Amino acid sequence: MKNKLITESRFPLKHFTSVKSCGDMKNGAQRNSLLRSLELDAKNIVLMRQVHGNNVHVAGEKDKGGFIEDCDGLITNENNIMLGIFTADCMPVLMASKDKSVKAAVHAGWKGLASGILQNTIKIFNKKFKVKAEDIVVYIGPHIRECCYEVGAELGKAFGVRLKNNRLNLSETARKILKKEGVKEIHSSRLCTFCGDNLFFSYRRDKTEARILTAINN
Repeated sequence: MKNKLITESRFPLKHFTSVKSCGDMKNGAQRNSLLRSLELDAKNIVLMRQVHGNNVHVAGEKDKGGFIEDCDGLITNENNIMLGIFTADCMPVLMASKDKSVKAAVHAGWKGLASGILQNTIKIFNKKFKVKAEDIVVYIGPHIRECCYEVGAELGKAFGVRLKNNRLNLSETARKILKKEGVKEIHSSRLCTFCGDNLFFSYRRDKTEARILTAINN
């Protein structure tokens, strides 16, 4: 396959992040073409109408092949369900229990982080699926990194961090939240969607409506 997909070998479940050459993953035909090339059934994926909020949905059989409205997090313990996130600078955050029985996919920009999307997801791991935070592995996929993410001083105050040259480190902010919740194993991509050799769609760079897809399977 000529399209290069991004994966993290230390994450326990199968997953990928598409690149620009795979096409716009919000386009159903292009998305389904990519999934077919990976021998994945598009009927098994659950996606979201993302709104930069903190709502996390427990995905079941009835959700397969569709979109969950007003949602930025998905979690399931069902093996035959694939979870997907669209991004173009925000962080795709994948989570899995160490025994691989529960998985989650979270869309996390600064608004989602500030409103508690990561905490809400971990809470469901614990309350619904009896998975402790220390038994969760996290992978943060390609996103706009500190080198390119210039923001206002109010964001530094919102997260209680001192900004370097007015730049916010999203993955480090997420890491601190996760560690405070008790997560110990966190992996993060070093790739930047803004300056990474034009490998990804970037809303901040191009004001594009096109998106890459990060998905987690079994």
